[in-house]
Amino acid sequence: MMEDRYPAFDNNLMDDATLHEPRRRRLFVWFKELIQIVLIVVVMRVGMDLFLPRYVVDGASMEPSFHTNERVIVDRITMALSGPARGDVVVLASPTAADELLIKRVVGLPGEHVTITDGRVYINGAPLDEPYVVEFCIYPSCEGSWVLDNDEYFVLGDNRMHSLDSHSFGPVEASTVQGIARVRYWPLTQADILQAPEY
Repeated sequence: MMEDRYPAFDNNLMDDATLHEPRRRRLFVWFKELIQIVLIVVVMRVGMDLFLPRYVVDGASMEPSFHTNERVIVDRITMALSGPARGDVVVLASPTAADELLIKRVVGLPGEHVTITDGRVYINGAPLDEPYVVEFCIYPSCEGSWVLDNDEYFVLGDNRMHSLDSHSFGPVEASTVQGIARVRYWPLTQADILQAPEY
């Protein structure tokens, strides 16, 4: 009688390690993908905090443009590359209080001559049209004349009668500006892209 050279495959010969190998491989791949997703999220969060941080508005100095508890995303990249344009709203370190941030509007750019008379702003002798201001500051303390250095900005709150700004502490150095407010994302009913007005 001829021997069977091709015996039937016996499932019992397969050991447990071989049976569980595909499952282990799938688990390893899944775990590897999970780690990659977590790393991507962490990198994105760190990048957001570094280049596009978020700030909460506190105080009435920018009303009616901004109100307390509104939240904005700030652009540090443009600030580092070219600086703000006239009319941009910026977040800056307070010159008068450590660890305090202010939100103000840039009205004067480096090298310009800023004059305030009867509450109105003049840049190099020309009046600045400011439709975002409801009430101009009429106090004598709001008036003055400043010549900005090449690394200075003149910043004012839109609520001119109730704002601690360059009226009081003068021009601010570029290094104190944290970034330019680009997006208001809270409350959702007021969410919008922020752009400097055209003068």
